[in-house]
Amino acid sequence: MEQSPPVHRSVRILATLLIVCTVVLLTLGALTTSFRAGMADPVWPTEPWFLIVNRAKYNLEEHRGFLLEHTHRAAGFTVGIVASLLALVAWGTMRGSYKARYGLVTILALLVAYGAFHGQMGKAWKLRQERQVAMSLGLELPQPDVFPAESGIATAASALLLLFVSAMCLTGQGPGKWVRFWVSVLLIAVMAQGLLGGYRVYLDQLFGPLLSQIHGTFAQLVFSLMCCLPILCWLPKPERILNSEDRDRLKWLAFALPAAVFIQLIWGVMMRHTGSPLAQRLHMLSAFLVFGVALGVTMQILMKPSTKRQLAFGAYHLLSLLALQLVLGVEAYLGKFVSIGSQASIAPMAREITVESGVLRSLHVLLGTAILASSVVLALRIWRRTPNAYNEYQEQESRDR
Repeated sequence: MEQSPPVHRSVRILATLLIVCTVVLLTLGALTTSFRAGMADPVWPTEPWFLIVNRAKYNLEEHRGFLLEHTHRAAGFTVGIVASLLALVAWGTMRGSYKARYGLVTILALLVAYGAFHGQMGKAWKLRQERQVAMSLGLELPQPDVFPAESGIATAASALLLLFVSAMCLTGQGPGKWVRFWVSVLLIAVMAQGLLGGYRVYLDQLFGPLLSQIHGTFAQLVFSLMCCLPILCWLPKPERILNSEDRDRLKWLAFALPAAVFIQLIWGVMMRHTGSPLAQRLHMLSAFLVFGVALGVTMQILMKPSTKRQLAFGAYHLLSLLALQLVLGVEAYLGKFVSIGSQASIAPMAREITVESGVLRSLHVLLGTAILASSVVLALRIWRRTPNAYNEYQEQESRDR
């Protein structure tokens, strides 16, 4: 029997748009870090239209870092809007179920609470600036709260309630239940990533590069979750699902692959932000682990015609990315930590960054993100089970009414 898509077409369009917008955001974020522009503007939060209003004050040659930083923030704001629309549409197109109403209400409550939290953070920043000016004049003003308690608690409570409603939706039989759960988790993750980026600016003097490392690592996790959405938005034909024997043979190895990639990415982020000698060694050594696990997964896939027919392209695609990443990694490392001439006597983290080296490092980061996303998608395809028939979904919806 032909199975209908589990979600409305608009959900699939928005899911694709979210991935595209996030690729742009990640690219700008990688360039911002590569050119050390993460603190080009120490003021946060700022309006997403800041550059449009103040475009006459800045130009690319003199304010490259500032423009990168604010373009990255504007792209983050765009991703937040698309993620919010995706969650609203995914729950709003759920046909005639009381769960849909609960989901929409909790999403709206979360958006209102998050907006209030963001607004209070803006007021806290202005109070902080006023306090610094007053102290320079010998006056004393109270220290503003770093974390607005009321709106922060409301945001956290709304997020937990949305997770609860989404988890309750998983108890039904509808094939779209995982999509709605996934977009809810993504919305919360995008909000958390935005706060991490903001607090990285707000608390830079207190925590230094620590929050920037967490911000960079978490971004790659969020993007990997996004790349799973297009797969969840379609019900595959039963013959495109692995049988139990093949799934049991591959599932734990498939789980080990994204875990190994993520561990290596952690060392890469630490090396990128701090230049730690320990992180350099662990990042290189764990690359052997990633390649070994990827080869193991590929060999297991190619061993049987049933798995080769369905998963060979994904395995070859992943190995190709890893081979290219190896080349980029060597070039990025040599460009950052090996130098001759006048730059040789300068510490690697303080050396001048050329356009070529900045772009090369950014490409290395982006390809690492793509490898993690590809490994997660491959694992999802292996773990996915045969979906219920679409008429069961319709029966469940009728019972919910």
